Amino acid sequence: MHNFMNLGPVAKGILAVIFIATAGGGVWYMQYMQRSESAIPEGVACTMDAMQCPDGSYVGRTGPHCEFICPTVSSTTGSTSGTGSSGGGSFAEYTSGIKGTVLAGPTCPVERNPPDPACADRPIATNIVIYRSSDSVHPLLVTRSDEQGKFEASLPPGRYIVRGGEAVLPRCTDTSATVGPTGYTTVAVSCDTGIR
Repeated sequence: MHNFMNLGPVAKGILAVIFIATAGGGVWYMQYMQRSESAIPEGVACTMDAMQCPDGSYVGRTGPHCEFICPTVSSTTGSTSGTGSSGGGSFAEYTSGIKGTVLAGPTCPVERNPPDPACADRPIATNIVIYRSSDSVHPLLVTRSDEQGKFEASLPPGRYIVRGGEAVLPRCTDTSATVGPTGYTTVAVSCDTGIR
């Protein structure tokens, strides 16, 4: 094996040039990679599901938080836009919809005749899911009744099914509602507590 000191001046010059070129290329490559990585934006992959908006249109998830953003109706021109809030999108505000009360019973294990006022059906807080009458599988709107059993949903005119209750109990009967061009249709949702 030859010693570096035994090489001639030309060979030493060639080795020095190769060493400097290699080192310079390495430094350039590291800086290029750092610039390239910082230039790549962080991507967000949203699931490919869709939601039906109150106006009947469908939207997919979008934006950095993968939100459903329904078109809103401008109060002055009636035109629609795709703006939404950061809380998961916004819905069009209509002057019509459904409001109602959810009552559950029986509340006592034995029914009496005449009925005992202490055993009357009671308001409950529970899930409320609203469907279009033409599609009772895909929810149009999901909300919840409060402790007084009251709920309200802004909806465009049309025919709907209101479904209440939890996964197990109470079991609530489906309630049909027709919403006109203005005003809120009032419904009473009746639920079975399972008490016998």
